[in-house]
Amino acid sequence: MKKSFSLMEVIIATALLSVVMVSLYKIQGNSIFLLEKSNESKKSIDFLSLAMDTKTYSKKNKNIYLDKYFNIQNDDIRKEFKKIKIKVEDEIIGHDENRFENITIRRNYYKTSYSFNKGIKKTIYRFGIEL
Repeated sequence: MKKSFSLMEVIIATALLSVVMVSLYKIQGNSIFLLEKSNESKKSIDFLSLAMDTKTYSKKNKNIYLDKYFNIQNDDIRKEFKKIKIKVEDEIIGHDENRFENITIRRNYYKTSYSFNKGIKKTIYRFGIEL
């Protein structure tokens, strides 16, 4: 038995196949976009990590340009770092004191925020003890 397909069946099969192919292509495009966005976000977080320090509170409110923050000999890296501006803000968020017989211990709490121009922000909380 030989089965023949009608023209309508061929058109419907072709249309379904086209829809599936376009859907797969769109899914692939979205996946690549999400992967690129993730890589860009990771790179920005890495730049913030480069600018972070663990020095004591110094009431900073300034911008850091990574090319001036590091002494880089490679021209390509220096050009990329020249474009990167990170805003650093120090803030005292509180303090408390404990008194013992003849000793007073004072704890100061600080917050340092690092923000990148693409909306990515990291905050470090620390404290200092004074006797």
